[in-house]
Amino acid sequence: MTGSVPFVGRAGVLADLRGRFAAGAAGTGALVLLGGPAGIGKTTLAEAATVGLATVWGRCVDDPGAPPLWPWRRVLSALPTAGAEVARAVADLDGRAGTDLVAARFRLVATAADALVAAAEPGGLVVVLEDLHWADEASLRLLRHLAGELRRSRLVVLATYRDTGPTLDETLPELLGGPATHAVTVAPLAEPDVRRYLTEVAGAAVGDAEVCDALRRSGGNPLYLRAVARSAGSGGGRAELRHLVRTSVAGLAPEVRELVAVAAVLGEEVDCGVVADVAGRPVAEVVPLLDEVVRAGVLVPVAAGRRRFAHAVVRDGVYEDLDQGVREALHAQAALALTPRAEADSAHAGVVAVHWLRSAADPATLGRAAGWAVVAAREATRTLAFAEAARFLTFAVDARRRAGRTDGLAELLVDLATAEYRSGRFGPSLDHAEQAAERAETPETLAAAALVVRDLSAPELLPRLGKLADTALGAQVPDALRARLLAQAASVAADVGHTEEARRLADEARALAERGTDDEALLDAVRARFKVLPIELPLDDRLRLGSLAVRFGNRQPLSALWGHKWRIDAAFETGAMAVVDHEITAVTALAATSRLPLVRWHDLRLRTSLLAFRGAFAEARELNRQARELAVAELADDRSALGMSSAFSLQLALVTGDVSEIDEHYDEVLATVPTLPIAVVSRPLVHVVLGEDEAALAGYEAVRHLARQEGFDLRSSGVAPNLMVLVEAFGDVETARLLEPVLRAAERVLSSGAGVYCSDCGTSWLARLAVVLGRAEEAARLFEATIAANVRVGARPFVAQNRLRLAAVLATLGDTGKARSLARQALDEARRLVMPGAAAEAQALLGRLSTTGPLTPREREIASLVADGLANRAIAERLVVSERTVESHVRSILAKLDLANRTEIAAWSHRGGG
Repeated sequence: MTGSVPFVGRAGVLADLRGRFAAGAAGTGALVLLGGPAGIGKTTLAEAATVGLATVWGRCVDDPGAPPLWPWRRVLSALPTAGAEVARAVADLDGRAGTDLVAARFRLVATAADALVAAAEPGGLVVVLEDLHWADEASLRLLRHLAGELRRSRLVVLATYRDTGPTLDETLPELLGGPATHAVTVAPLAEPDVRRYLTEVAGAAVGDAEVCDALRRSGGNPLYLRAVARSAGSGGGRAELRHLVRTSVAGLAPEVRELVAVAAVLGEEVDCGVVADVAGRPVAEVVPLLDEVVRAGVLVPVAAGRRRFAHAVVRDGVYEDLDQGVREALHAQAALALTPRAEADSAHAGVVAVHWLRSAADPATLGRAAGWAVVAAREATRTLAFAEAARFLTFAVDARRRAGRTDGLAELLVDLATAEYRSGRFGPSLDHAEQAAERAETPETLAAAALVVRDLSAPELLPRLGKLADTALGAQVPDALRARLLAQAASVAADVGHTEEARRLADEARALAERGTDDEALLDAVRARFKVLPIELPLDDRLRLGSLAVRFGNRQPLSALWGHKWRIDAAFETGAMAVVDHEITAVTALAATSRLPLVRWHDLRLRTSLLAFRGAFAEARELNRQARELAVAELADDRSALGMSSAFSLQLALVTGDVSEIDEHYDEVLATVPTLPIAVVSRPLVHVVLGEDEAALAGYEAVRHLARQEGFDLRSSGVAPNLMVLVEAFGDVETARLLEPVLRAAERVLSSGAGVYCSDCGTSWLARLAVVLGRAEEAARLFEATIAANVRVGARPFVAQNRLRLAAVLATLGDTGKARSLARQALDEARRLVMPGAAAEAQALLGRLSTTGPLTPREREIASLVADGLANRAIAERLVVSERTVESHVRSILAKLDLANRTEIAAWSHRGGG
């Protein structure tokens, strides 16, 4: 296996890569994914493409014991400034008790990405990550985040991976969808390339038959072609490669073959000192012997003191040829030799654990493996690599079970569930939390298991979460733990719509927490209470509790987020818009500093709802789109995040009157929470907005029935206002009376619902209720109060809508003059804000109020479209008539109204048309 290897058939790919690197140096960075099967030449291509460029390399390894972020550790070690910055961030975490680790992980990833981008200035940098298919989750997380920053940088990341396995099935589509990502597939060599390869190896021309035979046997794979070219066999390329490896190793002295075996057990890339320790020989003797292996072409030098197998397939072949007993003995020797290193640096603990696991299955060995796996998990948690912590804890749990040891197993399962929860694997986390609860020998362990999975609204998990909390509450635990368990039970009850139970549990949790000194328990209790009719809490109390939560922001950004949201809700309720603006600005700043996806999502949602509240619909739509994309990309395990964007689209359609606003997938979203009260009400509401009368009526009949059931809480968030829209649509007096006490309780609320869609004020809902109940004078008084409140808080869309509603009421009371004036104002504002529904209603009302208008209904319709700025051709297309017919109607309008031109028609229309 010696000799140089011809580099053929890669001119096009090579030019592409060099072009990407040049663009990166010029300021347009990229992630280049270089895919192909084993041996296709990805590493050779990367080496050739990066000649003469500033390049650092990292390699993922096929070793389940490898430390988290292994390839990035190698990259950062070659970039001292970037590496020091990341090391400082990790050290900072070590000194901060009570830190929200999930939030800290995101900040650490962001810090590392920023440091890598900065390292590419000013001349550009290429980072090569080899064998991405073996990357750990933490490494992939950093790559995903970095990919989003590359386009505006001078950094190019070239990642090689095998495209023949399922390892990257989840990550690859997400990476490929990024705007800075480019995929390059390395194809097998074609017949002309094989001919050139064989010619260069032989130093003379080769015949057609020989070329065809080599192509058939190698499949165009350069690694296998190399073996075919040096072999007289007739098998396939991989078989001939294995034969060549065996031949090369067999030609070495026995003491050298022993070192090759040690190297194969240690991994694809090895440290000469570690090989020496495992072999029990001085490193000075080992290095020359390994150089013989290099000359045989089995190993290649990497750096001082390090060697690597010529290819992973080579290492696999050597390892598979070892007898099982030899492998196990060498794994045990490796574990013993590496133990001092792991004791000095726990980053090596996972490697030791895996060697023990592969060495024997007796209880003592399994116990050692479990112990080192726990150490590895702690180290992974310290570096915020939660998926890797879960992987190591899985090793530990399995080893304990195989060893027949149950002591401490419940606590180990709690740790595993916690790591899985932090890594976003909520289902497995709850599974292991339940297993921990079943095996818990102390009340504290039982409580810990019940508190692992929190803040989820997933319907399929809520009953199990509630059962865990109830079980733990049956044990005698300290007051602080009991308060947190009560808060957990209250939160679950609120999420499933059991309002009274949720309120009782949350109040009990808060009372218990306030008697103690555990701030975390108090925050849990307060958050649970805020899920249940927070309007019932005194305003000063809400503001105070919000400020308390904000103070935890440095260590727990999510607590700060909840605090700001509570203060925003209180400010909206009272119409303190300056406070609303201040608090939303604080959330935006928190999103920038914490860089947490959940905080960024809430920031987008809050700003979306405020913009829509003020009538800036275009900007609101854009932020809603961004929030939806973020929910899909970063919050996929919480389906409620996606539902919020759909709920916004429905409310926007109700306000603007534009049915195209409704999310086409809203039915699918609602189907995920079929029994949630707001979902039950929203289904027929969608049909109402879409004009699907039969479906709307059928759905509403079901809602009317449910609204009278004891378990259906009309006070649940958003239920009463949305049900009121249905009551209006169907003129349902009976249900209106049922709603009245619920709506009257919120009479003084100026707005609510920030984060989804800021609602109209409480008097508006009561006024609409009065209309349905036939109390016109009361409705007029309430609408006037509503309009004054809307004007004060700058809710322009609601000003337009409520002026229109008041105009309609006044028309029934006989005050047509004031009704006409209000309708004209509503029409003008609706047109300015682009609210086609309100504009059409205002135009229709003005038509009904006009007593002297000479125009026919068709002429009034065309006059309105002229006022909207449409040309005759556009009007003809809209009305499905000929352009000549429109011209005739326009001439008739001008004549009947004694007007000179289209501008005067528009002015007449804007004045109300009468």
